[in-house]
Amino acid sequence: MILSMLKNLGERMRKLRKEKGITLIELSKKTGVAQATLSRIETGVMMGTVESHELIAEALGIGLAELYSGVDRRYEQISHLKSDTERNVTRQTKDLRIELLTQESSKKKITPLLLTLKGNGQTQRESNERGVEKFVMVLEGEVKVKVDQEEFSLKNEETLYFDASLPHQITNESSSQARLLMAVSPSKI
Repeated sequence: MILSMLKNLGERMRKLRKEKGITLIELSKKTGVAQATLSRIETGVMMGTVESHELIAEALGIGLAELYSGVDRRYEQISHLKSDTERNVTRQTKDLRIELLTQESSKKKITPLLLTLKGNGQTQRESNERGVEKFVMVLEGEVKVKVDQEEFSLKNEETLYFDASLPHQITNESSSQARLLMAVSPSKI
């Protein structure tokens, strides 16, 4: 993460400097920061100090917050969906409805899903490629999860975590619907 922040800071600094039409030599003269140091910051080889960042921001006619804007991309990954937001349905059959609980799932490391399984319904038996893991938590009802040859009975608020490359299937043997929170990592739908 530090390496990507270094790269992002350097890219941001270079972009702002070029937008202002300032060369590295000019920026060095205005800041008192060596040209080689400025070049290393721009190429992501070094971070520099907060003091040097303040001098660079001042020479570019911006505040330090603007220099840092977009450098730490963790904040761009925050996704908040309100309860009244319409969710994408990724699969729906007579027994099953699966809703995506986040946006832009292809950019995520985890895919959170809401699985609603009608009474006496079941999912298809599936297995994912190696390296895919699943987490299931029962929000409402009871289900049986068969993972390869083992079967797990899950009640309200119980969880199961497993390697999804093993064949697995979820069955609701009750006449009432069951709702489950499922997380898949890496992101696979």
